Amino acid sequence: MILEIVSKVLPFFLLVGLGVLLVRRRLLDAAMVQGLSAYVFWLGFPALLVHSLARVGRPGPELTAGLAAFAGAALAVMALVWLGGRLAGWSPAERAGAAMSASLGNSAFLGLPLATAVLGAEAGRLAAGVVAVDFVIVAAAGVTLLGAAAGRPPLRALLAALANPVVAAAALGSGLALSGVVLPGLIDRTLGMAAASGSPVALVALGAALALPGDRSEPVRAGPVLLTSLVKLLALPALTWLAVGAVGAPADFRAGATLLAATPTAVNVFIQTRASGVFARGAARIVALTTAAAVLTLTLLAAALTMG
Repeated sequence: MILEIVSKVLPFFLLVGLGVLLVRRRLLDAAMVQGLSAYVFWLGFPALLVHSLARVGRPGPELTAGLAAFAGAALAVMALVWLGGRLAGWSPAERAGAAMSASLGNSAFLGLPLATAVLGAEAGRLAAGVVAVDFVIVAAAGVTLLGAAAGRPPLRALLAALANPVVAAAALGSGLALSGVVLPGLIDRTLGMAAASGSPVALVALGAALALPGDRSEPVRAGPVLLTSLVKLLALPALTWLAVGAVGAPADFRAGATLLAATPTAVNVFIQTRASGVFARGAARIVALTTAAAVLTLTLLAAALTMG
């Protein structure tokens, strides 16, 4: 069983490794990685979100409760990390960056295809709603914290987050699902082709971004990085499992939501922290650490969920 899970999980991390290798062999440089990231950010990722979320359908009461529980767990972790960091004497930048890093995972590029491969098509379909929660609610809250830490008005930061193409695509896909509108065949097939490229290109771009040399002018303390990584990989999935189970959501959704909650910190967090000038190097280290550790933690969790 474990070997079967590993065979399904490992290809995702091999693509990340290929991105690292391409940079190490100097086949990709910073400008090329920026191009890959731009493709994913403006086309691949939005297409994946619209194409996936539009198929979720209008959630029933149990699934709606499950999605609300997932959102509550993620926002609770964000708040607890921020408050804990304040009590521990972390800087405003550390608190904001760590809070977002602990609550927003790589649910779309890694989690959703992994849930479908490991848990089955139905679990993947239901778990697609988690991606909407992540990139409409959790991401917007995290970007607002970053803006506040950078000294910008929270409302301005929130409006900027809602105008983000990733957030807008998640909102559009969710709107199509709720309204029951079916996209014309030509548009749907075009989105499907772009969506199919989104995940593998994003994983390669993630590995390449992690391999590029970073800006060393910003000091990074080990404490916030290590604690945030533990919270992301262990505490958030545990809280998600409990919260979603408490509201009686479908079993397939509970398993898929827990697996998505356990994904490593999203590279989008690094992109947002770099754009805000807040905790960028710290976020990069958290993304790298959680991505490496998730090879083990996601494999073990996937095995436990399939046997459960």
